[in-house]
Amino acid sequence: MKSIKLILCLMLSFIFSQGALDQYDIPEYEYKTFQLSGNDLFNTFSNGDETMTTINMGATYMSTSQSPGRNCMYGLSFDYNSDSYSGTDEYGDDVDEETSDWTMTAPFAFDQYLNDTKGMFGFAEGNFDTFGGDAADGIDDTSDLFLTIGAGYGRVISARPVAQAYAIADALGIDADDDTIMAIAAVIGSFNSYESIYKDDATQQYYNDLAEAAGVTGSAMQIQKVLTSPAYNISDRFTGWNVKAGITNNYMQCDDCDDKGSMKLEANYAMPMDMDAQLTVGFVYLMDLNDAVDLSTWNSPIFSAASNALTIPEGESGDWSWTSNGGWSTMNLGATYTKDHSYNWSTSANFNYVSETFEMGFIDGYELEDNTSFSNNAMILNVSTTKAILNQMSITGSFTYMTIDGDAFDDTDPFTEISTKITYWVF
Repeated sequence: MKSIKLILCLMLSFIFSQGALDQYDIPEYEYKTFQLSGNDLFNTFSNGDETMTTINMGATYMSTSQSPGRNCMYGLSFDYNSDSYSGTDEYGDDVDEETSDWTMTAPFAFDQYLNDTKGMFGFAEGNFDTFGGDAADGIDDTSDLFLTIGAGYGRVISARPVAQAYAIADALGIDADDDTIMAIAAVIGSFNSYESIYKDDATQQYYNDLAEAAGVTGSAMQIQKVLTSPAYNISDRFTGWNVKAGITNNYMQCDDCDDKGSMKLEANYAMPMDMDAQLTVGFVYLMDLNDAVDLSTWNSPIFSAASNALTIPEGESGDWSWTSNGGWSTMNLGATYTKDHSYNWSTSANFNYVSETFEMGFIDGYELEDNTSFSNNAMILNVSTTKAILNQMSITGSFTYMTIDGDAFDDTDPFTEISTKITYWVF
């Protein structure tokens, strides 16, 4: 009897903690980000007559919007690298070399709902990749357009204005009820209308209205800092579920390529756990549609998971793909838990299980009498925490543990990585 009462209390506390998220059914918002980066922005090294210079710079733009009838995301990422060397070779001859390369990536995703805001929908998502410079010399196929088109049911809603409203209440030190959170979120959700209504006074009026909604006179500047400073960690909030299926293919294949693509099944579930925590679970299954007698080159999810989770030593990344018989399949099951301890301190824990199954009728070009079957799997656990200091600097610490097993990875030892990162915003 006591256990039943405890379960009922936990359920009731969870239901009431979801009040603001449930009331803010499908928030309408749009936000954009633009980031400049430079890993070794400019690096030069000299030793006697030898000089080596490296230049790296990049830019990333992202736009995300949500409305009752649709979701839309698109972006553009550009990266440029230049290396030069001036000196002498092993024979004493003068050497003057220079290489430069660039890559560009444009991800996109679009969901259009039919008649209902949470029912049937059609979707298109994908990625356009291209590269140039010295790395493209002699290569005709320098671009790819991977596109998935399909349909689904259900909806995972991003209640970002509600998450921002909670962060504002926390930063102002107020014990806000659901009505106050809803009032703040409503102002945030209507941000796009301010410019057309208030013209040059749009920004001032927007933050004044937020201060009024929060019930704290003179807090407009503090609220602006919370919403605009990169030092403030405002994790998004998602709620709901969806399932979808589609066909994926590369629509910019080389002239001699005839890849039939793959079928994709996906399911997602999101549940806010109190006003400052979030749980998301995702499942993706891919099945190649090429015939078994056809060769298919595809990216290994295990290799991709390793490159995303671990720091790969320079020169060892390589081409992490398989070329196998058609009909391969992969599966990815992941769960992420995030916790905002305060507006400037957040922690996340991520678990991923990936597997792949395929057959090879050859190894390094040599034919085999029978096909050889491979089944591999990997498990990745990552925990990271980020703390902002003085509103201008953040420190991130992370721990990653990964195991790989299967026919192609016999006796592979586990991987462990501990890393720290410091970010300082100059302006």
